[in-house]
Amino acid sequence: AFSRKLGLRDEQPVLLVLPGSRRSEVERLLDVFGGTVGILADRYPDLAIVIPVVPRLKAFVAERAQQWRVIPKLIEGSADKFAAMKRARAALAASGTVTLELALAQLPMVVAYKVDRVAAPFLRRLIKAKTVVLANLVLDENAFPEFLQEDCSAEKLAAALVQLFDGGAARDAQVAALARMPGLV
Repeated sequence: AFSRKLGLRDEQPVLLVLPGSRRSEVERLLDVFGGTVGILADRYPDLAIVIPVVPRLKAFVAERAQQWRVIPKLIEGSADKFAAMKRARAALAASGTVTLELALAQLPMVVAYKVDRVAAPFLRRLIKAKTVVLANLVLDENAFPEFLQEDCSAEKLAAALVQLFDGGAARDAQVAALARMPGLV
């Protein structure tokens, strides 16, 4: 029903893009995510992009994403977000609680984040965790790749997503890690 609602064909590959829910993080990630989509569109010409949005950012995301090579389908609400997680082949997500939702939905992911360039050096000294991906912290391993600050580039994100779309060792490792995620109590 979700695929029909969005006009997706059964065999069509879907990337779920989650740039965040705060305007500042969305602003920092949308262009890089759009560049990533452009690279993936060359490899997967039938690629569909789905972006869950909060109502207050819908117009902003829609306007900025109009310049992407693949115009995304924007969805609102938890039910559609979770349906999209079940339909997608992989996710490109901003670091945050959504990585736990993706893990519970058993969806392989690539995680990215950028903070203000002025704040970055301070935060690097302050944060002592070996990962910023909550799903990695729950598993106590770096199962889901994270691309932060200067590593958050369209080329690096696309390369990691290709491994998830095409299958093989990287996808298999994530699927195995997802199976080890504790379920809801």
